Amino acid sequence: MRNPPPLAKKRRYWSRWLLPAALFLLLTAATLSAWLWQSRLQREAAELSDSQESAAVTADIRRQLRLHAQFLGSLQAFAATHPEQDLRIWRHYAEQIDAGGTLSGLFAFAYAPAVSRSDIEHFVFSMRQQVDRSNFRIIPEPREDLVAPVVFAAPETPELQPAIGFDILSEPTRRAAIHRAIDTRGIALSGPLVPISDAGNGRPAFLMAHALYRSGLALENASQRRQAFRGAVLALFRTDTFFSSLNLGDQNRLALQVFDESLSSEAGESSIPKLIYDSEPNLKAAPETSRLHHEIDFGGRNWILEFRPRNSEAKTWAFDLATFILIGGTLGNLLISLLIFQLSTHRERAERYAEKVTRELRDHRDHLHELVAERTARLEAALQRVIAANQAKSEFLANMSHELRTPMHAVLGFSQLGIERADSDGQAKLSQYFQRIEQSASRLLDLINELLDLSKLESGHTELLMQPTDMSVLLDQVIGQMESLLIQRQLKIEFVSLATDVELAIDPKRITQVIFNLLSNAIKFSPAHSLIRIELDVADLPLGRRAQDNGTQPALVIRFIDSGIGIPEEELESIFEKFEQSSTTRTGAGGTGLGLAISRAIVTQHRGTISAKNNLAGGACFTVTLPKDNGNRGDSA
Repeated sequence: MRNPPPLAKKRRYWSRWLLPAALFLLLTAATLSAWLWQSRLQREAAELSDSQESAAVTADIRRQLRLHAQFLGSLQAFAATHPEQDLRIWRHYAEQIDAGGTLSGLFAFAYAPAVSRSDIEHFVFSMRQQVDRSNFRIIPEPREDLVAPVVFAAPETPELQPAIGFDILSEPTRRAAIHRAIDTRGIALSGPLVPISDAGNGRPAFLMAHALYRSGLALENASQRRQAFRGAVLALFRTDTFFSSLNLGDQNRLALQVFDESLSSEAGESSIPKLIYDSEPNLKAAPETSRLHHEIDFGGRNWILEFRPRNSEAKTWAFDLATFILIGGTLGNLLISLLIFQLSTHRERAERYAEKVTRELRDHRDHLHELVAERTARLEAALQRVIAANQAKSEFLANMSHELRTPMHAVLGFSQLGIERADSDGQAKLSQYFQRIEQSASRLLDLINELLDLSKLESGHTELLMQPTDMSVLLDQVIGQMESLLIQRQLKIEFVSLATDVELAIDPKRITQVIFNLLSNAIKFSPAHSLIRIELDVADLPLGRRAQDNGTQPALVIRFIDSGIGIPEEELESIFEKFEQSSTTRTGAGGTGLGLAISRAIVTQHRGTISAKNNLAGGACFTVTLPKDNGNRGDSA
């Protein structure tokens, strides 16, 4: 056969690339279109998310300001009803305030009565008679006709001690807030200031003020209210602490800047907004970055909130669907094109590979019997090791459970003694602690007892005390024992016996344990005002578990039918394993996951069966089947 000329070879070579290249270009165009579409969707989603986040943060700040305003209103009411300025009353009131709860972000609150120049000497003398106020003086030296020194500040820490005696009317920003509170007869918010305690570090803050008035005087206009002014209650906030309490952390997409501006020209303030808070001061946003703008008008001040997107470089690279479409699509297009090229030019590789696989399969077939025998031997050895390990585990649990019960009884005894001592001494809090210890110890003892029962059953150390038992009577006894729990959960039980001969040869104590476990589960997971049905019926059980064991034997069936939340179909068998609970009940329902495992072990030892299924109308049904005659076991086990 004559070889084609070089030019023909070259043309044939390049023709092989024509289809892959055309397909690559077509798929790339589709990928670019999808990338542009997804990028637009992500951009719109990000803008919507930013808008929602900024609105939520603004609402949170406004809500926090209102909560603090409500607190200041209650503080004003307290001060109005206690004009005597007794520090003991104020300290008792401060002890009742939960500053770490709804008042998060609050640095301090204070009371400052108004004192005229003629009453200053008498006022200072009376204050020095108070506890811890022997060195009280007004700071700075009074120069005006009216002063308002701080006489009480909480929490009473060394950090706030320098503020005692400070005249809040001596400083323009605080004075402006007081005057606005008087003029509006409401809450006033101050401009940015530096607390006396932070004078050394210049840490910014702001305060809320609420005015007090002398009773019996007219308060119809601002002039009358200034004449009746009796003092003010204050709430002080460190700016950074206040905004940090709002959880404006790194998980947010937006950085926040807060600017403060006055709504009036009081105290000669500039109308230019002043930056008072920046959640990310090192953030340098690009000029084209869009900002979200919100405003909060509160207490005579206007807070301007500017939200900026955080730097993407500062974040870890997250999953970007548009980028994934672009990169993944391009790579996929390239791989598809290369695959088509490979399929069209290297068919012989597939044929060689098929020959190689055929040859290996033939060799493997020749050694298959040897491999099966070897792996069977390994599996049998592994099975024996697992059986031995399980037996050792069961014996270890049985021994350890015995050893653990003694110290647990001691813990219960001492906790009960502690409860009695605490109750007799009137120490309710200590009694509550001992009660929690007793509850936890009782729960742990129950778990130890369940582990002991299960380990005894698994290790074969439990012997059944078989005796004829009327199952109707046994069921009635268990239902009577659980009557208080049924009343508490507002449930009813319907017991129906469909069998005439209900006598079984069983261990009554162990079967009672099974009935108690299953009925407890039905009560626990049934909704209030519902019905639990217990049925007693006849059935048949296989004579044995081996293939050569033919025939059946008479048995009794006990069904526990509830109308609870049911069990997922894939978990109907696994719930009988140790420490296993249904995914629909494992949260909030309590339990150790051993009750059903113990129940199955007891029923199996009685040569019976236990199973679970879901009802068509909702809820679960647990079925226990026990042979009527357990005395003649033979070798069917």
